[in-house]
Amino acid sequence: MGARKRAALRGQWYPESREACLKEIEGFQKEGWMTRPQGDHYRAGIVPHAGWFFSGSLACRVIETLAKGEKPDLVVLFGHHLGPSAPTNVMTEGILETPFGDLTVHTEFSEALSKTPFIRREMGPFMAPENTLELQLPFVRLFFGETAVCLLGVAPNKQAALTGLAVVNTANQLGLTIKVIGSTDLTHYGPNFSFTPQGKGEASRTWVNECNDREAIDHMTALDAPYFTHEALLRQNACCAGAVTATLAAAKALGSPGGVEIAHTTSYAKSPSDSFVGYTGVVF
Repeated sequence: MGARKRAALRGQWYPESREACLKEIEGFQKEGWMTRPQGDHYRAGIVPHAGWFFSGSLACRVIETLAKGEKPDLVVLFGHHLGPSAPTNVMTEGILETPFGDLTVHTEFSEALSKTPFIRREMGPFMAPENTLELQLPFVRLFFGETAVCLLGVAPNKQAALTGLAVVNTANQLGLTIKVIGSTDLTHYGPNFSFTPQGKGEASRTWVNECNDREAIDHMTALDAPYFTHEALLRQNACCAGAVTATLAAAKALGSPGGVEIAHTTSYAKSPSDSFVGYTGVVF
């Protein structure tokens, strides 16, 4: 079974107890400002990864939507804050703690994937506290039950799209059905992030909402994977661009014609400041 990864951010970025998580999720499910996609045909999604207070409702809506219909054999999650020169890693074995019970890494699939030349079998990055993937795991466990998972940290380089394709091809070779989740926030704007191309105040928020974040979301829904390993790095409008690229490539390979935007918001809505972060949820 391998090592057991404890939920290091539990009680900080999201509630500690099962009961408190359920209460918060019940509140997310009642929120009316987000699109509620119809049907059970969605195979992939993009989720944000700030603390649940800021973006949990979006992640919840995406993962709940993906869980509709027949459960897959496996849920694949792409994440990690990596630079273009970093390696892409896969967690090949282990148990993942969540408030709703443990999740198990699908070892056969993950080991097969690690034989891909550009995907490194590396446990270390997954055992350290890390928000991009951990914050999704309670939603996955609640909505997908004991379905096995595969976790990858994807660097934003030319291998990112190939990683998404490798996931789909490996699943096909092993006869497994999959759902895919990519984790990213959008523009990190303001002095806290040393990124202030539009100064401060309302003009900066308008630019993030209507230009920088909007451009990223439009390229997501258009399944434009190459954008996120090129322009997005320059625009700084996807903090885990490799995860987005891999998700879009996988969604396209799974037959998606395009994405449905669930909603877009920023941390400013919950905590007004000159420094703020954009969030979206998309299903494919």
